[in-house]
This record gives sequence, structure tokens and C-alpha cells, in this order.
Amino acid sequence: MASKRRNPKKNKAARRRRPDREGLRRARLEIEDIHHLMAAAPPAALPLVGLTSLWLWNLAEDQAAAAHCVDGCLTLHYALAEFGIRSHVEAITICIERATAGAAPGAMYGEHPRYNADGTFNGHTILVVTGAGRFIDPTIQQFREVPHTKQAMLPLQASLPVPGGMGTSPIGIPRGDHLVMYLPLPEHLRQAWRGPAVQARTADYRKAGANLAANTLAMLQIEDMRRKAEQSPYLRLRTLMAALDGTKPVADGRGFRFADPVTGKEIWLSDVP
Repeated sequence: MASKRRNPKKNKAARRRRPDREGLRRARLEIEDIHHLMAAAPPAALPLVGLTSLWLWNLAEDQAAAAHCVDGCLTLHYALAEFGIRSHVEAITICIERATAGAAPGAMYGEHPRYNADGTFNGHTILVVTGAGRFIDPTIQQFREVPHTKQAMLPLQASLPVPGGMGTSPIGIPRGDHLVMYLPLPEHLRQAWRGPAVQARTADYRKAGANLAANTLAMLQIEDMRRKAEQSPYLRLRTLMAALDGTKPVADGRGFRFADPVTGKEIWLSDVP
């Protein structure tokens, strides 16, 4: 019999530090979506799917806008590092087209990435997960051209078009009723998302990533998920799963960690060699 599903915890460490602008789409994802996505994911994609959907669920629980691509990609970058999976953030141009006859031309975003005077980023970012041969767009649902359906609002994840990166050619991702086109930027613009305010928050992103990884790991401990996680190709993830077997998750203002049920000793992911 499968173990009872373990619901995620709200990750307060990942909250934004400034209010969202009016008129932006609110993030949307439900707990049932997380369980469904993780149950359908193959072992190699499981940790990526779990981390991404859990991050977006936290955003939705905060009733925040979905347009936090830099925050999301950086948090996921540090979370994946906890599992020993390499990744990096890239700015990219995106075009979204409805797959219906007579639909208006697709809308283009992120062609000239830059920071505005108010500190907001005028552009779009994705996470290039070289350690898994995939890329992730955690905030695809922010764009108005994306249909407001449950399936369309899910995070986007796809195989890298060329070994080790996004290449230089457009990449088309069909998603049923719409098509997402990614157009890689010239090399000198792919790191345009970097800025003084972002760099100053590195410690916050690192902490948020560690908490997100621990929360996701707790979900992977349930029986059905554990079997798949133990088949993943990521040695560090398998090491964490083995070291924390039988422990209980603990979450409070200090962060997310695990406790030995017999001794009460608390274990953070960073404590596992």
C-alpha cells in the first residue's frame, strides 16, 4: 500500500522583498497539481519537477504575481545545487502564439533585457539545467497569451536543444492550444538579468533554495516517490535520501530540516557529507 501523501510546507524564506505591481497575473498552482506532476515524472526529471512546482505553489500561496522569473530561476538554481545538479540562469526572448485559426500574431517578450529605474527587470529568464540536459521556465504562466487553463498554467520543462545549452536557433515547444517559441539571445545579453540588487540577495536566494530542496526531499520520502527518487541518476540526491531515511521533517522560522525520531538530533542538508 502506498504511503500517505506528504503535503509541502509554505516556504517563507522564498518570499519577495517588494510588493508586486498592479495588473500582473497572480501565480496559480494547487497542491493536487504538485502530486500529479511528481507522480507522472520519470526518475531523471522528478527532482526538477518537484522543486519547480513546489516553488510556484509557494508563490501562489503568497498570492503573488507569477512574473518573478529571476527570483524563481535563482532559487531553483541553488535548490538544484543541493541535489548536486548543475544549472545556470539565462535571459531569453520568448514568443507565445495561440494554436487556433485566425489567432493574432504571437507576442514577443524579452528582446532587449534590462533593469528599469524602479529595480524591475524588463526581460525574461529560464533555468538551463546542464546537469540534467533540460531547461525550465517556472513562470511561463505570467504571460497573458498563455491560456488560463490548468494545463497551460503549469511550469514548462523541456530537453535542451543542443548538448550543454540552448544553442542559437529558435526552439518551439507545442503545448496543445498554444506554441511557445524560445529565441536565444546573443551571448553578451544572456546574463543581463544580473544586477546589484540581485547580487546583494545571493545569501537569501541560497537560503531559499536550501529550504526548497529540503521541503521537496521530504515529499520524496513517501513510498511511491522514494522508489523513483532512488532510481534517479543524481548521486547527491540518492545520498541525501539514504542519510535522511526514517527522519521527520521540521519546519519553522529557522528553516526546513530533519530530526531523528529517537534522539531528536536535527539534520540540515548541509550536514550530510
